[in-house]
Amino acid sequence: MKIFLAEHRGFCYGVKRAVDMAISSLDLNCPVHTLGPIIHNPQMISHLNELGISTVDKLEEIIAGKVIIRSHGVGPDIYDQAESKQLQVVDATCPHVKKAQQAAHNLLLAGYKVVIVGEPHHPEVQSILAWTNQAASVVETLAEAEALPYYSRLGVVAQTTFAADRFQAIVTILQAKCQELKIERTICTATDLRQQAAINLAQKVDIMIVVGGKNSANTARLASVCQDTGKAAYHIESANELQPEWFTGVQTAGITAGASTPDWVIKEVYEKMEALNMTDITKVENGSIIEGTVVGVRHDEVFVDIGYKAEGVIPLSELAYPAPQTATEIVSVGQVIEVLVLDADSADGQVKLSKIQADRITAWDKLEQALTDKLPLETKITEVVKGGLVSSVFGIRGFIPASHVDLRFVEDLQPFVGQTVQVIPIEIDREKQKAVLSRKQLLAQERAVKEKELFATLAVGQNITGKVSRLTNFGAFVDVGGIDGLIHISDLSWQRVKTPQEVVNVGDEVTVVVLKVDPEAKKLALSLKDLERDPWYATVETLAVGTVLTGTVSKLAKFGAFVELKKGIEGLVHISEMAERRVASPEEVVSAGQQVAVKILAIDKENKRIALSIVQAEQDKERAEFSDYLSTQAPSSGVTLGDKFGHLFKRED
Repeated sequence: MKIFLAEHRGFCYGVKRAVDMAISSLDLNCPVHTLGPIIHNPQMISHLNELGISTVDKLEEIIAGKVIIRSHGVGPDIYDQAESKQLQVVDATCPHVKKAQQAAHNLLLAGYKVVIVGEPHHPEVQSILAWTNQAASVVETLAEAEALPYYSRLGVVAQTTFAADRFQAIVTILQAKCQELKIERTICTATDLRQQAAINLAQKVDIMIVVGGKNSANTARLASVCQDTGKAAYHIESANELQPEWFTGVQTAGITAGASTPDWVIKEVYEKMEALNMTDITKVENGSIIEGTVVGVRHDEVFVDIGYKAEGVIPLSELAYPAPQTATEIVSVGQVIEVLVLDADSADGQVKLSKIQADRITAWDKLEQALTDKLPLETKITEVVKGGLVSSVFGIRGFIPASHVDLRFVEDLQPFVGQTVQVIPIEIDREKQKAVLSRKQLLAQERAVKEKELFATLAVGQNITGKVSRLTNFGAFVDVGGIDGLIHISDLSWQRVKTPQEVVNVGDEVTVVVLKVDPEAKKLALSLKDLERDPWYATVETLAVGTVLTGTVSKLAKFGAFVELKKGIEGLVHISEMAERRVASPEEVVSAGQQVAVKILAIDKENKRIALSIVQAEQDKERAEFSDYLSTQAPSSGVTLGDKFGHLFKRED
């Protein structure tokens, strides 16, 4: 008797993910529980219990630790309760169930009467119902659909494991029950593939063995669709239930398994069948994915041992995307790989295989999961095209738009070719074979983490070192460990500068002082000049009130003229100190660039101001000149200072 395994069988992606997440959550210092059986398989539940993962029916039973949300999902109230109990949540909800929950919730918000097509007491259906605030109607049969009243707008979602043909029959009835019907097709494609593979195999064999938990709805459905073909079908949970009499006179037998059935349970079943003297197991069928070991690698082809009467051959074009120059770039002898059977009985006696097509079948699941969970992926850039970059991710052609290559727009993308970079998916469409990726969003996430960490360590007055990243008209930006801080042009130097380039250049390493930290606005104000004492104070200490100096008029204002006494030191001559006569504007007395003698009237160090006088400097000069004159005259001349310069002394008084 020959035994065949269904092409699609056992763990679906969502169930495998849930089990893997449960095992990964084990913690010796923290109790771990699943809210309800994580999958409908008693053997796996028993195995998890042995590992230390217990099952509870209600959240109230958990005092502390981790709670694993099973693949069937839960309503939003469970998340709220877990948070209030301060439990660590491990959300193992199947991505397809998440999609159904969200679809039902969105339909409700959009004003539709929501109808859930599925088994009313199934935990997955109950979780979807909870996301509609219990407002949806659950329909399992055609009669229940007929019993629904008329609604202006109906929105329909389905239990992910519901039979596609029954779903379509119910939808046909619902079309007559409303004016507008919106359908969200949430049946998992893996369920359809598993059921169709079971039907195809059942039509070819004499008997079907369906392996899976007795309380598993999708396994029960597999047994049902196999029986509908007119063949004998037996639903078992373990190999111990196999009965020798079932196989009396049977020439061919098929094995399939529900989504909650682990591979090791399936293996035990067919090993038990071997023990019952049922040999010659054949697992190689066109379109099936099988495991094999690489036994030979040539330049343009790979030989794989698949445990069959003939070795399998993978041509170079079916090995990987993009096509390698030689097969040794991809595989090596002894490596175990998954392959898709293209032709099990080719004319030359070889089994034609494809690694790239086997990879692609699972790759879309991985990409969809990465999109849902916002997980980073590695992708290799293969070429530059109009609008962005083409890359290879899980053997699938990906596209990175130019606007998503880096945090800032990159003019020349050619240097990226050949690089392997981290990205996150932003659009995945299996039907259109479309995978749009973003490196920018991942870099932004990484920068946000760095910013948060760095802002937590920064303090006003702190000295830090960074590199000048770019210059603007108003200042210089400095990269200080992943974030840019701004040195305003007024904080670059104690001297007045017109452009930042007078002080720094891009790429310069500088030490700066932190002036202001604003984590919420993500702003950091820096200063270069505050590293040293303001040279104004050192210079002004050489000046004294009453001193007459020569300076240069630097600029004019309505209220007076600024005069530079020394480099970086300016004083103000108020308009009232420019001449003895009344002056309407400074231009009547001085002009920019003119050298003038000024007298220091006052020095205000606190406000960095110096008051000057042109008129008093001139008066001091006149006094000095007259004193020199008097010293040369005879004592009998009878001329006094009061006679000649009384007005000056009167002003001084």
